[in-house]
Amino acid sequence: MMTIEEINAFFESPEGKESLEKFAEKLRREQEHRDRWVDRMWNRIKDDIDGSIERLDNWYSSDKYRDREYRRGYEARESLFWVLLGVAEKYGSEVGDEYELYANPFTGEMFKIGSYIIQVMYGQGSVIRIDKQK
Repeated sequence: MMTIEEINAFFESPEGKESLEKFAEKLRREQEHRDRWVDRMWNRIKDDIDGSIERLDNWYSSDKYRDREYRRGYEARESLFWVLLGVAEKYGSEVGDEYELYANPFTGEMFKIGSYIIQVMYGQGSVIRIDKQK
């Protein structure tokens, strides 16, 4: 196990600085990738936000989708919900007075887009929750 002094010495060395630069570049590429997906989804749903969110939510909630995922050995994946959260963050608005109606102790971020509230909840795993505004 390395001591704090050894870790600091590593990061001050040319090898450590190069390692940090590579890590920063990796993070930058990942962010660019997420941004492209967010913009791509926005361009597909912006003309019918509510209908698109409803179709996506219905698909991920369907027995057909869940059964297919379980047969493949996966917990049902909901990757596009995470992209939708990015869309809501970038193109939607923050939730104001309605926050208390939808929030719970695990709520991290919450955004409004169309007539939906999109929130991420953090716990032993992170999940996206989508609610139609009341």
